[in-house]
Amino acid sequence: MELSIHVDKHSGIPIYIQLREQFHLLLRRGVLTVGDSMPTVRSLAVELGINANTVSRVYRDLQNEGLLRLERGVGTTVAGGGETLTIGKREFERMSEKARELVALGHRCGLNAGELARLVETIAREESR
Repeated sequence: MELSIHVDKHSGIPIYIQLREQFHLLLRRGVLTVGDSMPTVRSLAVELGINANTVSRVYRDLQNEGLLRLERGVGTTVAGGGETLTIGKREFERMSEKARELVALGHRCGLNAGELARLVETIAREESR
C-alpha cells in the first residue's frame, strides 16, 4: 500500500507527532479503512528515513487508541475504532485551501512550521473550552 506520508526533519515538529497526525488524517479522509494492511514498521521507517522505534511507538499509540490492530505473525491492520467521522472530499479540499493560506501568511510573518503548528494548537485548545 502506497501511503502519502512525508516527514520534515527540519520543521521543528517532532517526527513522532508528524507521523501520528498524518495517520489520523488518513483515517479521517477514508484513505485508510477497516481491515487495510499497514506497512511493516521496518519498511515504513526505511521509506521515510527515520528510526524504526519512532514508527513502532506511533503504531503502539494508535493501537492503544483503537485505530490499529497489531498481531504478531499477521501484521498491522486498521482496526476501525476511534476515528469514526470521515471528512468529505469537498470539506477536506476547503480545509487544505485555508491551511495553505495560513501557511503562506505565517511565512510572510516569519513563522516556521513548528511555530505555526503551536499557534494552531493553542487556538484549537482555546476553542474547545
